[in-house]
Amino acid sequence: MKALRVIRGEAGAHLVDVPVPVPRDDEVLIQVTAAGLCGTDVQAAFRPEARLITRPELTLGHEPAGRIVALGGAVRGWATGDRVAVSSIVICGRCHLCSQGMSEICARGSIIGLNHDGAVAEYMTAPAVNLVRLPDAVTDEVGAILTDAIPTPFHALYQRGRLQPGETVAVFGVGGLGQHAVQLAKAFGAARIIAVDIRAEQLEHARSLGADHAFRADDEKLGDRIREANGGRGVDLAGVFVGSSAAIAAAFRSVGKGGRMVVVGLTDDDLVLPPSAALARREISIIGSGGFRLDTIEQLVALVAAGRLDFSRSVSHVLGLDEAESALDLLRGHDGSVRRVVVAPNGEGLGP
Repeated sequence: MKALRVIRGEAGAHLVDVPVPVPRDDEVLIQVTAAGLCGTDVQAAFRPEARLITRPELTLGHEPAGRIVALGGAVRGWATGDRVAVSSIVICGRCHLCSQGMSEICARGSIIGLNHDGAVAEYMTAPAVNLVRLPDAVTDEVGAILTDAIPTPFHALYQRGRLQPGETVAVFGVGGLGQHAVQLAKAFGAARIIAVDIRAEQLEHARSLGADHAFRADDEKLGDRIREANGGRGVDLAGVFVGSSAAIAAAFRSVGKGGRMVVVGLTDDDLVLPPSAALARREISIIGSGGFRLDTIEQLVALVAAGRLDFSRSVSHVLGLDEAESALDLLRGHDGSVRRVVVAPNGEGLGP
């Protein structure tokens, strides 16, 4: 079968022939119908110094959807032909973090597509406990991005940031994750949503998704503009969905007294925050958010199937497996028209 592979320590990703994997007793074999790609895949492929890949060679792809074609001997409750999405976070289910409901940071956790072979291939294996059933109302492309691109901001805003109806939220970085943060905040009752980004196209798209205000990140008066847009005070919650120390510092300044800042974007840069007096006297909480739980995906699938959430506009490009290398180049290009890119390994690419 064909698979998009990377070699640890080398830059680039290449479509190569590899054997079809054989599922273990607790796994299933999936014919992949859709595999979402994001900035993490770009880093894994083109920034070997980031050391995201832990195996000598690996198939990329941590946003899978497909159909079960074979079952391991110990798998129960699933059948060949079932449509599934796959949570990429492989957990132990037994450590102290899993037992406290924090499986997203399992002490022995690992990631499909970074620590295990992933989904940009004709077939993949996955633990049966990582599967989420996809109803007919959810397309393969949306099912794929429901495994990371959407549960990540959902977990950040609601399960970590505790956003409440009627609160105000500022979303810093309205790319692949931030655009969904805007939609989720709108759907669940945020009173005001402020989008911040350096790209005019992304700000315009954020407005079309429900942002009430959109400001450029390089505006010297950004803090003033955010406060003016929010009735003269800071926001209740700021979400940082871009890997930038400058964005984190700007988000901190945007938060009002008693507010929260949740950080999702990854950067190797040192963080520079105001003096501790500003943190203590304003009682601001700084929160990290690094993933999601299986039940997060299940909740989102149910909401999409019921018509409560619509992410049909999220995927801007669907490409065939033979275009997988080009798919990564699209993401590297920072073109404002590129939102989410999905590879369809067992279907025809639909193009932009």
